[in-house]
Amino acid sequence: MGWTGMLFCLTAIALAYGQTTPSLQSSSSSSTSQTASTIQAYAQEQEALMQQRRALVAQGATQQQLQAWYTQNAVQFAAQDQRAQTMAASSALQLRRANHQPTIPANASPALKNMLNTRAALANAHAQIHNQLVQGSSGTNLTFAQLGTMEQNETQLFQQQDSALLTLQAQRAQALTPTSIAPTRTARASAAVPSNATPQMAAFLSTRKQLRQSLIQLRNQYASASPEARNAALQQWRQQNAGQFTQLQQQAQTLSQATPAVEN
Repeated sequence: MGWTGMLFCLTAIALAYGQTTPSLQSSSSSSTSQTASTIQAYAQEQEALMQQRRALVAQGATQQQLQAWYTQNAVQFAAQDQRAQTMAASSALQLRRANHQPTIPANASPALKNMLNTRAALANAHAQIHNQLVQGSSGTNLTFAQLGTMEQNETQLFQQQDSALLTLQAQRAQALTPTSIAPTRTARASAAVPSNATPQMAAFLSTRKQLRQSLIQLRNQYASASPEARNAALQQWRQQNAGQFTQLQQQAQTLSQATPAVEN
């Protein structure tokens, strides 16, 4: 499973813990139940495999013995990959709300009102494109590669169809003073780590939450800055948090066990 696939998988796992963008109310309860069942099966099997591997390592298993164990459990690992793909498709194909309304401060200037209204319009337009692609897809049988292609198409369509509004927003951001835009992004209340979460899952959720909150703070800080300034600040933020990104990737790889490493 590639890194893109792992990101899809982790998003699907997060869906079970209430971390993803809320889907439309039209999502069927049977589909939700099926997704929850798949996630539960994935977590249980993953923990069972991890316990077996930890036991082998504790007994001093050699690299050859561990490789033999992986070969013996090839069917289970293949089933885990299939579950991961199912979860990824279920998460990526959730419909999005397309009726966002702007939150406009009472003392907002006309320029700020226009910018916030356009921001909401762009969010709705992006959601509509996403929903159209989802409704035209082949459902949960999509592979990781197909999901990645769909995401790329979604971004390209959004940038093409709404290029005029996106350009206008960039111009408005440059015109507004740094103090004229009140931060409108707020960190979503994160669901508590489930009591039955594995230590690996708890560590992953904690690291991801820290990065998400830090990114929201950065976006609020540079909400009224020029696109160039925002991009420079984002690049600096990524460099400053390189260690946490590496840690998050390592935790993700531990969860996926897609390319298992031998413990020393």
